[in-house]
Parts: sequence; C-alpha cells; structure tokens
Amino acid sequence: PCTALCGLCGGFARHHPAFTPTPHNLTRILPPSLPPSIHPCLHAIHILDSYAQKSRDEFNRVGMPLASSLYADMITANSAGVGVEFDTIFPCEEAYVPPTDDELATYDGCAFTGSSYSAYDDNVDVHRQVDLMARTFETGVSSFGSCWGLQIAAVACGGKVELNPKGREVGVGRKVMLSGEGRDHPMFSGKKAAFEVFESHSDEVTELPEGGVLLAGNDHTRVQAMAVDRNGTSSWFVQYHPEYDLKYFSSLIRIRTERMTSMGFFKKEEDVGVYCDELNELHDDPARLDLLWKYGIDSDIIDVGIKQAEVKNWVAHLSATKR
Repeated sequence: PCTALCGLCGGFARHHPAFTPTPHNLTRILPPSLPPSIHPCLHAIHILDSYAQKSRDEFNRVGMPLASSLYADMITANSAGVGVEFDTIFPCEEAYVPPTDDELATYDGCAFTGSSYSAYDDNVDVHRQVDLMARTFETGVSSFGSCWGLQIAAVACGGKVELNPKGREVGVGRKVMLSGEGRDHPMFSGKKAAFEVFESHSDEVTELPEGGVLLAGNDHTRVQAMAVDRNGTSSWFVQYHPEYDLKYFSSLIRIRTERMTSMGFFKKEEDVGVYCDELNELHDDPARLDLLWKYGIDSDIIDVGIKQAEVKNWVAHLSATKR
C-alpha cells in the first residue's frame, strides 16, 4: 500500500495497488457540519466493485456509472455529520492483489456491490470475492452489501445460493416484509414493516449460514435481507438495490433489451424503449401521477431517505461501533 495527499484536507489517503482511479479514489469528503479544524476522515470504507470486466466495459461504453461510484455516492449521501474516505478495488481485474488481513482491519467498513456473476460459479473472480468476504468476518470489519453482496456473504459463512425456480425478480420488488427480527433490527430503523424496492437478480439464498438472521423477505425471494454477527461485529446485507434510482435502472434495462424481451418481460423490443423513456420522465418529474399510477411506484422508490434508510443506519452503526 502507499499513501497520497488528500486534495480536500491535506491529510493522507490510503489506496491499494490494484486501484483503477475513479473520482472517489484518494478522496475524503468533508461534510458541511464539520469545521475545517476537525479532521473529516472519520470512516474509511473499502468498496469492492464486483462486476466482471466485460460488464464494466459495457457500462462505460453507454456512459453509465460503475457500481462502485453508485455506492460511493450513496454512502456519502447518507453520512451526514461524518467524513468518509473510500478505497475502491476491482477484484475481477487480472492485476488484482487482495488486501492483507492487517490492511482489511484498518477499515471501518467494507461495501460489496452487485455483480454479473452467480455465487455458485466455479470462477476465479467468484472465489476471490467469497474469500475476501470471509476475511472481513475473520478480521471483524462490518460489511454492507446488496444483491451479490448478500449472496456471497451467505456462501462465505456456509450458506447456500441457487437459481430461483420462480425466475428472475426484476423491476420493483413488491411486498418485501420485515420478519420479527427485522422489525427490531437497527438496519430497519425508521422503515415500514412492508415496502417496495429495486430488484434485479435470478439467484437467491436458499440456506442461511450459521449466525445468519433473516430480516426480510417476500413471496418471490425468501431472503431479502440478512444480518450476520461474527467476531463481535455485525454485517448487514440486502437482496435488493438501494443504490439504484429510476434513471440508472432504466439504463440498465435498456442495455439488456434483448435479454428482457426473450425472458418475456416485454412483448417486443420497442416496448422496452417506451418503458425506459417513461422511467426517465418520472425520474425528472417525480410528481407525474400518470406514471406513478401506471407503474405502481410510490415513495419507497422515489424518496431517497426511505429507499436508502438501511445505508444511513449502517453508517450510524459504524459510528456507534468505531474502534
């Protein structure tokens, strides 16, 4: 590892040799509520961009942000009153060098994005990430992850992930309901007992790992949220995507036009364009009652404070348990 001067506060920002520079690498975000005399870098967050190189190349080609950038933006937006420092690595790159346990232990938290892989794939990129997830538990670093993050957390701890026989869950996931444990869990503080979310996955956790607690589920996917407590540290995971918004999701569907049509979600490819255009219109004007009604979208999807409450609560958890 090496160090570089932070452009905002003049302090040192760590980074890992496997970095690919992004706007968030080597950056510390100073919240307005902190005076300049107080060092802003209160939380060091390790972001794992879990997508295959092919997928990231496709995102770049069409001008979509990478998953790691979505995560950095989301965590920053939910870090009111504290500073955040991000180190981003790409474990699917050939040049990837895994952080050591000592390096991992210096972080306050790790964040795992979604991915184009399945957790049961016999693939070096998958093995790397499952191993890294397992080591976050061993080193006592709290993690948060969505979709793929939840699935590899289950596998890393001895659980099981399989293809969902009900098919792909994509779009707005309906009637996600908190379990009894979920209603009492700090990840869902301020959240309704039933809510709707962005979904995009074909696999599901079919066996919880030892120490895993089911926090939420719906009729399509039994495990929509899970907590794992190990080595005195609690890590939180969701199957859905709080990092998405309507604009990003419409772009994701558009680049998967042929796939979405062949799976039967649209009758013809032209319908995908209409759907994506209208989601973009709703993103630009969230008061469009016609589109809200047409697609059954409400504040669970539109209101960032509701949609990302889990992330805000995780950052608060990091503050409360900071070593």
